[in-house]
Order: sequence, then structure tokens, then C-alpha cells
Amino acid sequence: MMQPIRNHIVLVLLTLTIIALGQMSSSSLVRAQSLTPDESMSSPLPPAFVDRCLDVAEQLDTQFAAELRSLCELDPVEFERIIRRQGPRLTGLAELKLADPGLFQKKLIELKADAEVQRLTIELRRAMANSPQETTRITSLQQLLRGQLRIRLGFELHNQQLYIERIEEQLKSLRARTAWERENFDTVVEQELARLTGSGDPIQAARE
Repeated sequence: MMQPIRNHIVLVLLTLTIIALGQMSSSSLVRAQSLTPDESMSSPLPPAFVDRCLDVAEQLDTQFAAELRSLCELDPVEFERIIRRQGPRLTGLAELKLADPGLFQKKLIELKADAEVQRLTIELRRAMANSPQETTRITSLQQLLRGQLRIRLGFELHNQQLYIERIEEQLKSLRARTAWERENFDTVVEQELARLTGSGDPIQAARE
């Protein structure tokens, strides 16, 4: 039973590694999990972090999540290794879900398309290595893989365009804020002074 579980987990984790998320989590929880090997041996995983990873895994692939839970019972050491290594990617997806639910759903579709590419690739390679005489089956698998590659590339390009648009929106907002602060230089300085000293807004106080 362990080998099928490991095979599917490896496939999904390979998918997570291949696809760049574009918006990775910058939360303190994720940063806390960026551990060195020595730290990972001595620091227990926070239960909340594990639960969060499993929650995202459930949305990504229900079989993946179920097999992770099974692995937790069958091989806790391997389970912890996987969570430490892939947890930031999973929590990155969780952060993306909170920040942009629509893009999160599109990212899940892209991940699943890539998982299908990996599955077909493995099946085709096995067929070519073990049954090269089955040319009809090999040709059929090649056609399926070619079609799935087209689907995956379509999702990737669409999502990349969405990321570009989000970045452009952020740049537009940043430029506007920078321009305002430049035009209101003294006001910004006084507001920051008031914030640091806890004395309230001197400009507003003067107006009153």
C-alpha cells in the first residue's frame, strides 16, 4: 500500500515544484518554516501549519490530501519531511486564495492540468520502454500527451497574463502613492513624526 501512496504524492509534489506560483506567501508563518536542516531536526512543526497545508492539499487534489494523511500515520518521519519541504508552496497557494480567489481557482486548474501531463508522460515512457511493439497504444498516448500539453500551455499563458495585469495594477498604485508623497513631502514627514512619537497628527491639531 505504501508504494502507490508514495507514487501519487511524488507526482503531485513534482507538479507543485514545476509550476511557479507567482505569488508566494510572505507571512510570518511561512517564513518561520524556512528552516535550515539543523532547525528542521529540532523544531516541531506547528499543528496549525500542518492543518493549513492539508487544507490546501484537499482543494488541490483530494486523493493527494488523503494519501498525505495516510502517510502521516504510516510514516510520520516522511510525512514531516514532505510538509517541511513543500509546506511553503502549499501555504503560498493559501495566501493566493485569500488575496485573489479567482486567480487561485485558475491556478488549481493549471496544477491539475500539469498533473495530467506528468501522469501521461510516465505512462508513455513506460509503454515505450516495456512494450515498444504496441505502436498503436504508444501513438494514442502521444496524441493524448500532445493535447494535454496544449491545454496546459493555454492555462499557463492565461494565468501569466493575469499575473502581469495584477503587477501592472500594483505598479500603477505604487506610482500614484509615490507621486502623492513627493508632492506632499512635508506633510508625510510630519505624519511620520507624529506616528513615531505618539503625539497625534500635528497638522490636524493645528487646524483644529
